[in-house]
Amino acid sequence: MEGLEQLAFEAAMRSLERQERMLEELRSRTGLLIAASALAASFLGQTAFRHPQPRGLALASLAAFIVSIVASVYVLLPKKDLIFVQSGKGLYEGLYAFRDDMSEVYRRLTYDLDRFWESNDAKIRWLTRSYVLSAAALTIEILSLAGILGDKLL
Repeated sequence: MEGLEQLAFEAAMRSLERQERMLEELRSRTGLLIAASALAASFLGQTAFRHPQPRGLALASLAAFIVSIVASVYVLLPKKDLIFVQSGKGLYEGLYAFRDDMSEVYRRLTYDLDRFWESNDAKIRWLTRSYVLSAAALTIEILSLAGILGDKLL
């Protein structure tokens, strides 16, 4: 028989698992941004930087490339302070006193998982902002390179 505490625990666990999947997806998409930025720089940049006109677009393109790469690398770097699981040993020791009261065990676990989610959420928001910055920089990079190459491609 499921009690309210167990239902709340399961909901908190699903939220944390969903948050972890979202982070994995964000990092996967960030890898694609790095690849796209490098491809744009190598294919378009090679031609564009032979005789860059106007020079302002060339500088904008270069700056956007650097911003895109740096923001993407920030997203991809390991983050030690993200928590998606609890230590079995710590869990056992912390809840041993309540082993005969499963409702209290589930209640405490639910609060722990929600605390982990909230802590992770603030950090994942920064990672998401970095992803958006990287995507915007990639767009600027491509548009700048296209502006330089405008008549050279035809």
